[in-house]
Amino acid sequence: MNANLVMVTMKQLKSEINKMKSIKNTKKQKYTSQIDKIYNNYKKVEISEDMKKQYNQLNSKGTELIKELKISKDKHKLETNIEVYIRYLKASLFDFEGKTNYLRKYITSFLFCAILFLALSPQFYGFILPILFFLPIYLGLRGVKKRSISGFYLTMSLVPVAIMTSFTWIRYGINAKIDPTGAVKAIVDSGVGQGLAEKLVYIGPLFGCILLVFASLQLYRGYKSKDLFI
Repeated sequence: MNANLVMVTMKQLKSEINKMKSIKNTKKQKYTSQIDKIYNNYKKVEISEDMKKQYNQLNSKGTELIKELKISKDKHKLETNIEVYIRYLKASLFDFEGKTNYLRKYITSFLFCAILFLALSPQFYGFILPILFFLPIYLGLRGVKKRSISGFYLTMSLVPVAIMTSFTWIRYGINAKIDPTGAVKAIVDSGVGQGLAEKLVYIGPLFGCILLVFASLQLYRGYKSKDLFI
């Protein structure tokens, strides 16, 4: 089955957006150009039988939005609903094209990144930083499993601090080659035992490199799968 019904709905939606006087022309142009791009992608889609229910729901939400645009005067609400429906169109396209494995790949990268960050950050930043990120990590994981855009943003917030932590360990590894005794002392001073500190001199920088790989991978996969979230 082709996607003609939803494509007709997109045309009507674009027409109603252009008629609206409450929305600025710059935003109209943004919405209509996004719809045009999505429309071209839907031309190539074939809807399988098991996706028929989702396809019908997608179209129903579109017709409801068109009705709302005709009668509602709440500019903020209308803009929000248009943006949500555009995300819904993009996310559904992944389903119709059978590309939902992107989600699994993203979650895998995020989990490894989160585990390594929680394990490696306390040695240099204390326990406050991982504690601060524990709730966003938990809520973000729940959110991405539900394909929530807020969950996606929460998980992506981990990337900068993970990269920072990885660079700290890599720099520490470089310094440890120059001054091994001083490197061990720096970890011991943070509250780690002498024996563990001597092992961390070698193991820490190695895991720091691995963390950098997973943080970069999460960033890349996040970019590739961002349209999966609503």
